[in-house]
Amino acid sequence: MPHYDAVVIGSGHNGLIAANYLADAGLKVRVLERRELIGGATVTEEVWPGYRASTASYLSGLLHPKILADLRLGEWGLQFLQGGVGSTNVWRDGRTVTMYNDLGATLRDLERVKKGESEGFLAFGLALQKLYRVITPFLLTTRPPSLAEVVEAFHRAGVPEVFTDFFTLSIKEIIDRYFTSDIVKGLLAFTGTVSVYGGPTTPGWAYVYGHHAIGEYDGHMGQFAFPRGGMGSIANALADRAKARGAEVSVDAEVARITSRGGRATGVVLASGEEITSDVVLSNADPRTTYLRLTDEKDLPADLLERMRAYDVRGCMARSYFALDRLPEFVGRKGEGPEHRGLTLLGADVDLFTRAGEDQAHGRMADDFPIEFIIQTVLDDSLAPAGKHILSTGIQQVPFDLDGSDWDTAKPDLEKRVLAVLETYSPGIGNSILHSKTWTPLDYERTFGLSGANIFHGAMTLGQLFDARPVPGAGGYRAPLRGLYLCGAGTHPGGGVMGSPGHNAAHAVLEDKFGSSGLTEEHRKLRTPLVERLMANPALRRLGAAAGRNPALARVVDRLSSR
Repeated sequence: MPHYDAVVIGSGHNGLIAANYLADAGLKVRVLERRELIGGATVTEEVWPGYRASTASYLSGLLHPKILADLRLGEWGLQFLQGGVGSTNVWRDGRTVTMYNDLGATLRDLERVKKGESEGFLAFGLALQKLYRVITPFLLTTRPPSLAEVVEAFHRAGVPEVFTDFFTLSIKEIIDRYFTSDIVKGLLAFTGTVSVYGGPTTPGWAYVYGHHAIGEYDGHMGQFAFPRGGMGSIANALADRAKARGAEVSVDAEVARITSRGGRATGVVLASGEEITSDVVLSNADPRTTYLRLTDEKDLPADLLERMRAYDVRGCMARSYFALDRLPEFVGRKGEGPEHRGLTLLGADVDLFTRAGEDQAHGRMADDFPIEFIIQTVLDDSLAPAGKHILSTGIQQVPFDLDGSDWDTAKPDLEKRVLAVLETYSPGIGNSILHSKTWTPLDYERTFGLSGANIFHGAMTLGQLFDARPVPGAGGYRAPLRGLYLCGAGTHPGGGVMGSPGHNAAHAVLEDKFGSSGLTEEHRKLRTPLVERLMANPALRRLGAAAGRNPALARVVDRLSSR
């Protein structure tokens, strides 16, 4: 019977990050993956012969800079690509708006759409910067903060209103303060609908927007990039590094249960019957799976089991993939444009998101809905044959349970609806489709083991954040069963390809084993940056917007807007 210092259940990015830190500390580590390929929801798969795509997560903008610096994944083959574009919103009437990675270009396009929107954008960015400044010191910690500590931090920083705004309001209430253009509001509302149960007017979901927006790429807040080769390249780099440090990574190794003795986890039993013993077990599975399926209920407090049965995993999405023989063109556009080089939204509109949320609540597939998509093959020729492309779409606010039907039955109808909506934005796109494949919420639950198909491992509402994630009384990385740790997105600080849960769980193990994790927690004084203080003045903000729109000052603006 093999024995390890640590066994990690699941090879998602958080599990692999935890494995790396533990292996770096000299522990003998084994990672167990239930599927035939590593990566969990951070994976690249061959969808059709010669065509590969990121089949779950498909953007990288949240990976914590410290983790990237610590693990130096570029030395293990990880490369990031940017097309100069953040996101674009395309409407059926031919109107568009684009957020570029260059701040000046963004401000100019916003001003083109409607006068004054560029100033609103700077004011909105200022609010997000305040959120980032207070939340960031809490992201890497072995003991998640309490809600009271977070509220106190916002008060100490002199911005208590930012907590109220982003943790209690809807995203619509916030963007209405800063913007007047409907197409701009729709573009910004999108991120507040990702894997949520509700819509832009649902109170509390503004934090989902903030959670994503305070991420960064190359020192710029809110930017993202595409890993060359798809999201699986992140997992592959992590796995190769871990194996070089002595860790073992096994596929086709589904864990059936966590073993225990004397109130302590002792290892795992695989579905094959193989038993593996270990000093500690780290679960990268979602909390409901970990506590209600993998752990014997006699090893857990009754109140934890009761809370986990009520744990909110509502909020899911579907995806359709299309292999194309040429790049699609969209209404009002000709040739290749910004809509091909970033994350593009078709019909992102506050009212349409709201109606989709209402259909979701009633278990219905909407007849019309916004579509998000990427065409990574424009930037990355490693994913498809020469001259061919993959259109990867996402549809948010779909119900997990369908009224009067099920997803196995409804999958063909969903794909037809997606294609019908696409045709209204890109007439004739159907004639260029070579292959198609759709993933429903049920597919995501079955394939990736995501309870309720929630990519965040649980709703990111205020009652399920900080030391109450996953549930009050059992928040954080240390489970009530000694020797068992949670390292996935169902722990603080939450979902997205961030890596903080894996980092923090590994350091909690090291802290418990050696008395110190080597992690210096940030309890720094929250000083207000000079640029933030200047931009708080409306007159200076107007001057800043004018300067930002001036191409001659692009280099200065880029430097000032960088971390």
